[in-house]
Amino acid sequence: MIRTLLLCALTCSPLSLGTAWAGDVERGEHVRISEEMKKLASRNAWTAVEAQYQKLEGLEAKGEVLTYNENKMGAEAARANGNITGCRNRLLKAARIDGKPEVVDWLAEIDASYGQLKITFDPDFAGERSLVPTVPPFAPDQRAAIGWVATYIAENDFDGVLPAGEYTISGVRVTVVVGGAVAVAKVERRKEDKKNLFHFAYVGPRAELGVAVLFPAESFDGVITESGALQPEAFGGAGARLGVGLEMGVSENFGVIAQVGYHNLFGAPAVEDSAPAAYEVGTNSIHMGYGWLAASIRLDDLWIAAGPLWGIGVGTVTGLDPNCVKSAACSGPDGQVFSDTTFADYQQLSGSIMAGGGAASVSYALVDVGALRGAVSVEGGAQTDLVRLYPWAQVAFTIAPSSDGGAKTK
Repeated sequence: MIRTLLLCALTCSPLSLGTAWAGDVERGEHVRISEEMKKLASRNAWTAVEAQYQKLEGLEAKGEVLTYNENKMGAEAARANGNITGCRNRLLKAARIDGKPEVVDWLAEIDASYGQLKITFDPDFAGERSLVPTVPPFAPDQRAAIGWVATYIAENDFDGVLPAGEYTISGVRVTVVVGGAVAVAKVERRKEDKKNLFHFAYVGPRAELGVAVLFPAESFDGVITESGALQPEAFGGAGARLGVGLEMGVSENFGVIAQVGYHNLFGAPAVEDSAPAAYEVGTNSIHMGYGWLAASIRLDDLWIAAGPLWGIGVGTVTGLDPNCVKSAACSGPDGQVFSDTTFADYQQLSGSIMAGGGAASVSYALVDVGALRGAVSVEGGAQTDLVRLYPWAQVAFTIAPSSDGGAKTK
């Protein structure tokens, strides 16, 4: 009965051909591999035959059409290695080319003892991938088929045939039947597997708002004499500093902070009260955006963070750097030399700032803010634009994710 059904199915099923057309190179390679397969098969070197057949499958994808004998040799190689699913698939290809009794009967023999089985593993399953028959079969080829599938599923899902019977697949029981519906074994992730998956110990927003002081220093020695550019004198002031970002904990004690923010400064020039009426002296100011990437350490309520900092902004300052006057290296727009100290004190300069450096903070957590924690922070750092140093410090209120619950990821 099975043989009759197979003949009908093969007669009604057209041979599927690739749409690609092979060239002379592929045809020549095809002939060479086929001859090699025949020599290897005559010596029963089935593992080597299997390797050659897989090369033919690569050529088949390029448009080459495999012959009856090549598919039959491939089926014999697959059977010798225990791959009955591959054996059956290759027999079907051979039978569609030429429905000889030798392959049709062989297919009927497989379908009389084997059933369809599909095994899938959850991607997060971390247990042992095992296949154990409740009652091992006596036939050597069936034992080999079970061993081949057991090895294959160590790294792959499976969709093919297996000897009829009852199996336990990584704790999932399934029954494979001849001629019945496809048996399905779906291995789910276990509860204990969740512990093996990487996840952040805590993730959440980090924000801080504080009062900061900034004291840009005088130009580095030699900068003015080498460039001749106008540079402002040292100045300082206070302002606000706001940062927002994300903090992610690799563990409860170590994490990473990525933050962007705004930092400003306002300060009165030193000569503001004594400026002659001819000069209009404005407020010194800096407006700067920044980005901070830091590593963080958490020791219960004590948080420590440090990392590189980059800022870009604009500034306006009254007063030339004294080196402009001492060295007479700076000249104004009209070529005048600022040898007059009084005249130099009231010059107002504006320009852009791009400065890199680093920052560090120490925080102490005091209160819960919903799923977050609130802390008092002391932070400081320094940046440079290769012309001068920009040291700063701030006191702020910081909100960050809790490392022991609350915002911790599940």
